[in-house]
Amino acid sequence: MQSLSRALTVLAELNREERPYGVTELAGTVGLHKSTVHRILTTFCAHGLAARVDDHRYTARDGLAALRPPVKRPSAPEHTLIALGRRLGRLVVLAKPLPKATGLVLQVAAVADGDRGAAEVRALGAAAVLPGDAVSLRRSALGRAYLSALPVEQVSGTPDLLDTLRRIRATGFAHNSRPVASLPRMVAVPVRARDGSCAGALGAELTQPGSVDELRRVVSVLRSGV
Repeated sequence: MQSLSRALTVLAELNREERPYGVTELAGTVGLHKSTVHRILTTFCAHGLAARVDDHRYTARDGLAALRPPVKRPSAPEHTLIALGRRLGRLVVLAKPLPKATGLVLQVAAVADGDRGAAEVRALGAAAVLPGDAVSLRRSALGRAYLSALPVEQVSGTPDLLDTLRRIRATGFAHNSRPVASLPRMVAVPVRARDGSCAGALGAELTQPGSVDELRRVVSVLRSGV
């Protein structure tokens, strides 16, 4: 414990001012032998707590912050999903288009599940829907919401699909009454980029079959996040 106390004393002094310190100066200030201070400073340099300016002078680098592991902060889309998921108390999914070369047009980009954020869902595998999952374009609410926001001339399909997309354009949302692959019953709205192009789709789980009030409430919350 004595060696730890000495090291912390040197570290505190090294961080007192934003300037290089000489070994002799530090040793005199903290009351330790120069060789002891030199060994401590060498250890600090090895762990990113100090940097050597020249043969006999050292400066604090990142201080105690260097001992902390890096914190992964949610990206902007994940932060929005976390807020929407908590507000709705249910699964919320963001889907985005993929490069055509991959063979998939849409995939799940981020997920939030109630009080759990997107990163936590990924870590726990707590939801059936995970980032990277493929999204059905024509069968899922997310896929149809995305298609409805594309230029009409770019979308082809059966008469039933085209008629469905016309209704979605009129109402502003899509929904599916039954699960599709890993996706549950969902309602979804298009997500647009700043230039007005379609950037993906945002959807939320529906928990009450046939409830128009629930559908309207969820759509209103989703639109506040796009």
